[in-house]
Parts: sequence; C-alpha cells; structure tokens
Amino acid sequence: MSPNNSYAHRYSGIDLLSTAVLMVDPNGVAQYANSAAQELLLHAVRGQAVMPVWEWLEDAADTMSQAIAAACAQRSQSTRFEASLKRFEDDPLRVLVMVSPMNDNSSGVLIEWFPVEKQTQQEREEKLVGQAMSNKELIRGLAHEIKNPLGGIRGAAQLLQMELGTPDLREYTQVIIQEADRLQQLVDRLLAPHRRAAVVTDVNIHEVCERVRSLILVEYPKGLRFVRDYDTSIPEFRGDREQLIQAVLNVAQNAAQAMQQRIANDDAVLTFRTRVTRQKTLGKVRHKLALELHVIDNGPGIPEDIRDRVFSPLVTRRDGGTGLGLTLAQTYVQQHQGLIEFETEAGHTDFKILIPLG
Repeated sequence: MSPNNSYAHRYSGIDLLSTAVLMVDPNGVAQYANSAAQELLLHAVRGQAVMPVWEWLEDAADTMSQAIAAACAQRSQSTRFEASLKRFEDDPLRVLVMVSPMNDNSSGVLIEWFPVEKQTQQEREEKLVGQAMSNKELIRGLAHEIKNPLGGIRGAAQLLQMELGTPDLREYTQVIIQEADRLQQLVDRLLAPHRRAAVVTDVNIHEVCERVRSLILVEYPKGLRFVRDYDTSIPEFRGDREQLIQAVLNVAQNAAQAMQQRIANDDAVLTFRTRVTRQKTLGKVRHKLALELHVIDNGPGIPEDIRDRVFSPLVTRRDGGTGLGLTLAQTYVQQHQGLIEFETEAGHTDFKILIPLG
C-alpha cells in the first residue's frame, strides 16, 4: 500500500498513533495509511490497495460504501459499525470501523480500524495498570501503618522477657518476638520495590532467564523439564537487572508451585519464550518495539475466582503463601514501563512480561 505523498506529508503526525488510520478518496480508494494501519491491513490488502475499501470486507460492504458517501457529503459526523476484514490464508478479522469526514476542506474520508480483540486487550491492560497503581498505594500505606506499632510490640516483649524469671513464661515472649520479626520481614518485602534506587545497566533478557532457570532447577532438581525458546536477535535494553531477575523468578516460582502434582508425576514443563512485538501500546504509550517474555507452564491453571485479583497483594491459594510474588513482579516490571498479563486454562498458563525496547 503506497501512500499518496501529499497525504503523507500533511498528516505525518498520524503515523505516531497506535490506532489504525486510513484516508480514502470519495471512491473509497486508499490514499494514505499510517504505520498501524499498514500493519493491520498487510495480510488483508496485498495487491488490492487500488480497490475500494468495501471490497476488503467479508460483510458490511454496503454499510462502508454508504458511510463514505455520507462523509463526503458532510451528512454525517461519523458512522460506526462492526465488520469482518478479509485476510489471505487466515480467518477474517472482526473489526470496529469508524468513518468520518476530514473537516479540512478536502474531499478525503478518514477511516479508523479497531480490531475487536485488540480493543478488549487494551481495556484489560488499562485495568491491570490501574489495579497495580491502586495496589502500590495500598501496600505502601498498609506497610507503614503496620511497621510503627510492630516495633513497639517487639520492644515491649523484649522488656517483659527480661522481667520474667520463669523459662516457661519466656517461651511466650519468644513467640511474640519471633512473630513480630516475621511480620517485619513481610513489611520489608512489601516496601522493597520502593526503597532501593534502580541500578540501570544494559540488560540481556536471556542472561536474566538463564539465571532464573538455574535458581528454579536448584529448587526443583527432579520432575521439572525446562524448554528454552529464545529469539537471540533481541537487543539489550536499559534496565535494573536485579529487579528483572526477581520479577521473572517470582513468576517462574509461582508456575512451579502450581505444578507440584505434575512435578511429582515427573511430567511438569516450564517454558521460557522470548519474542519481539512491534507497535505495542503500554500504559497508553506506543512503542515501536517491545520485548515479550512468556513464562508458560502446563499446570492446572489459575482458579477462576481469583483470576481478576491475581496481581493483588495477599491473594493466594497455596498453603503458607504470602500472595506477594506476582504483586511484586508486576511492580518491578511496571518500573520498566512494562506490564505483565496472562492467559490461563487447564493445562496451560502463559504469563507474558512486556517491556518496551524502543
């Protein structure tokens, strides 16, 4: 799809949008497509760019034609409808289409394309970002509220222990001190991401993965098979290596713990897969390149009743678990302007760590 040079120069700023934008003439023939539109339409248009856009649709061709005519005649501010976009060697893609007049004294028509699945994904990502921000404030506030009286409880128990002469009674004060120390460690973990200044260096994601892999195999030397599916062309990026190791380790440990039964049966599989995705929007910011690190397990899947809260603090189904691993992992990744999302079903859970590369 070769853009009309006059359109490309006049509307070059539109190329920065993550939304797929196409400009057509009154006959419905494409004159300009931004980068997002070119990527979306690559497998649909091919050599048909000179055909009216309604010919690209599996259905709603008449609706598209009428919407363009109405926009040219300025009879409509915008027309919005769903349609199925034809694709070669693949199933049609369901898209939300918005057709609007240019309103700049030109005869062109602006068409915006929103893949329905992508729209849902963006809404899910925005929800995760909002949830993580709320969790961050909750954790910091809660940790500070706990920390102050905790020190007083421990100090009082120590003074009481010094006054007690009976060893049996001192055992009770020892329990108080030990439990206070345990809670202090929990508070320290909650505050850890916000205490240490980031140490930014060049990070090789595969070195991070290999470090995590070695740590997991020490903990689970038998019954767990690792699969490494790396794209070795992924460039280094700036980040805090230790934070990323901890984030990936938390996700991998969570996966391994979910596969305890499979580990016992000697058929647990944990996969690390790295890929590069293009034109990715994270936190409402569009990035030309982003890293995708998939941590995939063949465990039982995440219970449906906690899927919406899996990154919230203190949410766990494991005996003895603190429910902080995934919360802290999400925090560390978000400090790299990234995001963790997941898909799960019985026998397959895929945590995807996304970090911008540029």
